[in-house]
Amino acid sequence: MNQKSEETRDRKKFGYQIARSVAVVSGIFMLIFSILVLANYFQTKTTDPLNSPALETLMGQMEERPDDQALKEQIRALDLLARKAYFTTQWQIRTGGYLIFGSFIVFIVSLRIMGHMKSKLPVVGEKPVNVWESAGLTRKRMAITGFSMAIISILIVILSHSELEEIQFRIDEVMDEAGLTDSAYPNDEILRQNWPGFRGPYGTGIASFDNVPTEWDGPSGQNVLWKTEIPLHGMNSPIRWDNRLFVSGADETRRQVYCYDTDTSEMLWQRDVLDVPGSTDEIPEVSYDTGYAAPTMTTDGERVFAIFANGDLVCFDFEGNQIWAISLGIPQNIYGYSSSLIIYQNRLIVLFDQETGGYLYAFNTQSGRMEWQTSRENMMTWASPICVNTGNRFEIIINANPAVASYDPSTGRVLWSIEGMTVDAAPSVAYADGWAYAVNEYAFLWAIKLEDPPQIGWENIDYLSEISSPVANEKFLFVATSYGDLICFDAKTGDRYWVESFDHGFYSSPILVQDKVYVMDYEGVMQICYADVEYRPISHLELGEASFCIPAFDDNRIFIRGDTHLYCIGHEDE
Repeated sequence: MNQKSEETRDRKKFGYQIARSVAVVSGIFMLIFSILVLANYFQTKTTDPLNSPALETLMGQMEERPDDQALKEQIRALDLLARKAYFTTQWQIRTGGYLIFGSFIVFIVSLRIMGHMKSKLPVVGEKPVNVWESAGLTRKRMAITGFSMAIISILIVILSHSELEEIQFRIDEVMDEAGLTDSAYPNDEILRQNWPGFRGPYGTGIASFDNVPTEWDGPSGQNVLWKTEIPLHGMNSPIRWDNRLFVSGADETRRQVYCYDTDTSEMLWQRDVLDVPGSTDEIPEVSYDTGYAAPTMTTDGERVFAIFANGDLVCFDFEGNQIWAISLGIPQNIYGYSSSLIIYQNRLIVLFDQETGGYLYAFNTQSGRMEWQTSRENMMTWASPICVNTGNRFEIIINANPAVASYDPSTGRVLWSIEGMTVDAAPSVAYADGWAYAVNEYAFLWAIKLEDPPQIGWENIDYLSEISSPVANEKFLFVATSYGDLICFDAKTGDRYWVESFDHGFYSSPILVQDKVYVMDYEGVMQICYADVEYRPISHLELGEASFCIPAFDDNRIFIRGDTHLYCIGHEDE
């Protein structure tokens, strides 16, 4: 045998040994994960959180004491644990299935390579191998192995999913019987009469009021109906429902929620956030621009919700009673957590992005139970979600790196995603007339036409916002930058109508009030202009202290949070 033949045989022998090693490793890997998925399935079958003696005892006590709030909290805590277990098990089964399938593919490919290499390795002095017969036996073994593994994996996933769905259904049933759920929620007309969250109803920055002040002066007190100091610092904006105004504040050790009377400035109640299950004393790292209470609260008209830099999520009723609270854990975020809360029907939507991805959560507003969670593979995000009706459905739309994405608020399912956004995102998305607008400094301004599928209608790389969120209507898009420019674009074409520069930059977001744009710079100066193709200023109004927050609007009144005070702006005679 010549040297070339020997080298060829050595190479094939080496390739055969590598393929065999890979086949052994992938086979072992596949076997281990099959065992784990099987164990997961049998654990799901044998461990039912709703048939525990503890729950039976609690439910019996609930029948005797239906108004016992402490008892309801225990049931809610058990429900939360059951749901966390449910979603964790779902993830384990799904991931296990993917790993088994991937291992199976590697195993099959390795066997094929082994068969190919072995058929080409003649052994001196032995009877020649019947290559076709040998290949046929290999194919048969591969088919039997693959079929068996596929059937086992499919059965495990189906049975496990079915069992988990049954557990979730019975959790819902128990909570309903205990009177810990509701289905009532405010309609669109009621929402637009109030200011229930960050940038108002649906988070879009659109105010529906006709008679809004355009003249005031903080230092002299002109048209300042009242001014009151807020006990603890916070970067969150005020929210309003009827005659109640809510803000939150926090420092290294305290987290508080405040409720004010909008007519008198009286603090109706002040509550510390206490007894949060799972919360720790660890102090999160935050920057001054974020602080310990950056996320804006939200309300459904009966309850108010707040979240803080350490991941504590809390619900109070309008009388200041703590209804439920949970800890999501301290988010890994170099500047501090800032995504604001929003409500869809009876679900509280929480965006919890971190350095290593994150989650989008939905909690029942009354009970605090987790309705769904969706994992997100992205960089840190400081933006807040919006929840809008895009024509035939509601969508949660989120700006982030690397994708602007939309989710079904009922299930958490991803509806669409457009990748390519860069840099850590802080501005939230704007929406109007079937278009979504996402912007991030050092990246892009995208105008996304929500067709099927959505696509970028136009793009801009100049005058980009770093923190302030854009606002749009069917004609115009307004962007305010941290270096002091306010820009007006044609919403459909991206043509730039005008750019106006100011002395100070904008952290607060512009708000559209009928045909006017209100935007406050970080020195507390409100710039008001007309929404038009030419820049037409209306007012240049000083608050008297710095402000990084978005005002809350009402008929004839504006509520502004300054660095240390809360202001009510209006006219005494109206």
